[in-house]
Order: sequence, then C-alpha cells, then structure tokens
Amino acid sequence: MSGARFSTHSSEPVMPPPPDHSNMGAVLTGARSLHAAAYAKVNLSLEILGRRPDGFHELVSVSQIVSLADHLTVSPAADVHVTVDPPVVDEHDNLVRRAAEALVLATSRTNGATILLKKAIPLAAGLGGGSSDAATTLRLLDRLWGTRLGHTQLAAIAATLGSDVALFLAGGTSLMRGRGEDVEPLPAARTFWLVLICPGGSPPDKTRALYHALSPDEWSDGETTLALAERLRSGGTIEGQPLVNSFDRAADRVYPNFPALRRQLADLTDAPWQLTGAGPTLFARFATAIAAQGAAQVLQRAGIDAHTARTIARRPAIRASRAPAARFLP
Repeated sequence: MSGARFSTHSSEPVMPPPPDHSNMGAVLTGARSLHAAAYAKVNLSLEILGRRPDGFHELVSVSQIVSLADHLTVSPAADVHVTVDPPVVDEHDNLVRRAAEALVLATSRTNGATILLKKAIPLAAGLGGGSSDAATTLRLLDRLWGTRLGHTQLAAIAATLGSDVALFLAGGTSLMRGRGEDVEPLPAARTFWLVLICPGGSPPDKTRALYHALSPDEWSDGETTLALAERLRSGGTIEGQPLVNSFDRAADRVYPNFPALRRQLADLTDAPWQLTGAGPTLFARFATAIAAQGAAQVLQRAGIDAHTARTIARRPAIRASRAPAARFLP
C-alpha cells in the first residue's frame, strides 16, 4: 500500500509501536490529534424500486443524521494502526481500516496514523455505524495528512467502501438514490427527537437476508419518498407526510417476534414506530426532548433498552488537540 503498513487491534486501547524516527520526527513533534463524532442515521423513508442489472437493488431514501455517535481520534504515526474500543469489530469487517487503506491507495501516502475508534452505535442495526466510521476516517485522515482531496474525490473513494458511506460525508438530511451512493443534500428537517430500540436476534448477514425475504410486490415507484424530498426542498416539514420502509413486511418475517414487539412499543408509548434501513432498529419521533425522554423511561421500566437522540443538521466538526511531543531515544 505505497509504503504504509497496517495493523488492527480490536481490544482496549494500547500504545502503538514506536515510530520510525528516521523520517517521522518532524511530523510527530508537537503534532495534533484530530477528533470527530461519527453520527448514526435513520431512514425517514426508504423504498426499493427493483433489482438492477448488476444484481444490486435500486433504492430511494430520505435519510437523517442523528446524535447517536461513535467517536474517532487520529494522530500522526509512522504506520497505520487501528484500535477499537470496546473490541466489537472484527479486523476483516473493519471499515475504518479499509477507509485508511483506500485513502493511502488514492493518494500514494507513505506516512501513517494511529486511529482510535470508540464504538457506541450498535452493529448491523440499520443505523449505518460502520459506514459513518469509514466516512469520518476519510475526513480525518484527509485533514491530518493534508491531502486536501475535497468532497467530490472523497465521495468517489467512499463509494468503493460501501453503498451509503458517501451519505455520511454530506451529513444532515439527504436524498439517496441508486444503491445509496448517489447523495443529494436536502434542507435540514426541523429538529425533532427520537427514541431508538435495537432488539437482538438478527440472522447472520442480515441485510442479505432481508433482501432475500423482500418480495417483488413490496417494491414501489419511490413516489412517497420523492414527495417527502420535494416537501423538504420547498421548506416544508415531515409532519403529516407519509413515511414508508419497503423492508417493513420482510422484517416481520425475518426478525423473531417483530410484530409483537411493534405492538408492545406502540401500546407503551402511544407513538408510531418505524424501521430504519434493513433493521432491526426501530425508532419513534417526538417533538420535544422531554417527550422522548419520558417515552424512553416507560420502555426502560418495561425492560426494553431504549436510547434517545436528536436530529443533526450538519456534518460533525473536526476538532484538534495538541498531541504530546515525541520523546526521542538517543
């Protein structure tokens, strides 16, 4: 990979190996660490239009970034080292590592970085955590290494990593098309709060399982989602607008006890619950933080793990802090 070496540690944070002082001293001394949140997303509306000639499915979705987040820190180093805390991501499934590799390949970089990923977004939950981590890694390393690729070039790299990675480069509210890689930023939806629950029991490779369970009669023309996007473009809100997810019925067939869970959630909170992505996360929208917190407390008293979040209108800021000066051995 153009001279950069890679390693991944899915464990508690550890100190990276000593840097190669022969060519990195000037970079490491007094260098900055960069930090950013990697926000989750929910699909406000998601429709599958059909199967494409390349075997993928064509979709259209209005997606919204929300405040549930992983956190990434990158610091200069001789090679690329990735640490995941807690150790929930397998090395071969680590999109952070793959994003760093892709940026090295695209820019022929020879310097590296120590990357610490602190996970909070549930895995394989329909919230886009891995894709958000990858997009945030691209933004952080582009800044750290001074590659200055800009949004268009980073989005092209993002598209090689996964269908919805480019969504997280844009942030806020977006219209997604194609496999998810065609992203159009939309005017931010009016701030609202959410309660999210992520039941367990997903099958292996759950996205493939959901697509396999999806019947052609559950495909659509995308009209509902496109109407929502047009409403947001014209300054409207999502209130009163029909919201759909083509995976709804397939989720009831694939996830254990899903119909009963939906009924229980609706009975406990008196709110409609909606699937995000291919699930299994369900979310409900609330107009105020107090209402969302109250609903979450009701669910928690019933033994249901529930989390609150709010919508985020902009992509996360990159913040810098001074890293400790490197101590060189004689």
